[in-house]
Amino acid sequence: MEQSLSLRVLAAKNIRRKAFRSFALAALVTLSAAVLSGSFLLASSLRQGISGMQARIGADLMIVPEGCTQNFEQVLLSGEPNYFYMDRSVEDTVRGITGVRAVTSQFYLTSLSETCCDFPVQIIGFDPESDFLIKPWVQQYAAGGALFTGSNVTVKNGGISFFGQKHAVSAKLAKSGTGMDNAVFTDLAGVQDIFNDARERGYSFVSDGDVHAKTSAVFVRLEDGAKADSTALRIRQAVEGVQVIQQGKFIRTFADKMNSFILFLSVMSLLFLLVTVLALALSFSLSMYERKREFSILRVLGASRSDVSAVILHEAFILGSTGSVCGIFLAALVLLPFSILIAQKIAMPFCMPAVWQLLLFAALTFVLLTAACVLSALHTALRIARLEIYAEAK
Repeated sequence: MEQSLSLRVLAAKNIRRKAFRSFALAALVTLSAAVLSGSFLLASSLRQGISGMQARIGADLMIVPEGCTQNFEQVLLSGEPNYFYMDRSVEDTVRGITGVRAVTSQFYLTSLSETCCDFPVQIIGFDPESDFLIKPWVQQYAAGGALFTGSNVTVKNGGISFFGQKHAVSAKLAKSGTGMDNAVFTDLAGVQDIFNDARERGYSFVSDGDVHAKTSAVFVRLEDGAKADSTALRIRQAVEGVQVIQQGKFIRTFADKMNSFILFLSVMSLLFLLVTVLALALSFSLSMYERKREFSILRVLGASRSDVSAVILHEAFILGSTGSVCGIFLAALVLLPFSILIAQKIAMPFCMPAVWQLLLFAALTFVLLTAACVLSALHTALRIARLEIYAEAK
């Protein structure tokens, strides 16, 4: 058997011999790895969520009825079914204001019945002729009642059911990390058909379903060089009873929340990593004195000083690598299946990274934690190499 393999086997046997201590240290490494891996994953998900929200909104200004800003945020962030309406003439008025390049609106349909659908869903109607928000995310748009779903909506056999009727799904939108991933989109004609069909089956609504007279939100793109503040002021002066939300300020609000949350995650990860390194360093340092006889016997049997030090480093590597792998799996087990629930609870845009990014975070966590464990044992290993311990074997 090769010498290096013998040292690894000896290190593994030493870990099993001190089972309780080894389990406690491995558990600490596991917890630290889970926090670090989870921090990487959450930070990346939040950053991609903000980017996805900015891309998916696609409007410089958003106009909603006065007092409905919070409801509108819930639709965007979590896709929570909501309803609010204003006269659709607002769209025509805004279109004539200086600085406005393009205007489109959306109609939010929500049932009062909890048994209407297979899942809680926000049905969003849009105008295909003026839309610049939904159609860019669909490769091919087919007019005449086409229906799209967000990436989180489960489609069975090419369709979804709500209000007692099954509807064919034309396409599924790419994931954005916003509440739009939980919504269903159709043109205004499709909304009217769904509304009429549902009313015939006894479902009730807040709206009267007149998609041509009412709208829920108006989205505005500005002319090049037009300022959002001054244009928003002109809209408020021209239209009463509405609130104008600027995309820049809206995104910055969540970016600030995201940065605070990421800072908290970073501090927690650093703290756990520091505690892990100190605990391992203290454990190996204390064990050096009680294991002098063991190391002396190894020297008598022909082991060199570097071999004795290598045993300590192998033990640290085994504890670090095992704990890192367990921590990575623990973080994945908690975060991946419950990503949608996490997004709803933290009330921020949240988009899980791609598979290659997950693997990169896992590899980075493994390297950092394993290296930290080995470094925590390095001082003890060097001290053992310098000690003259033959006398301990007598």
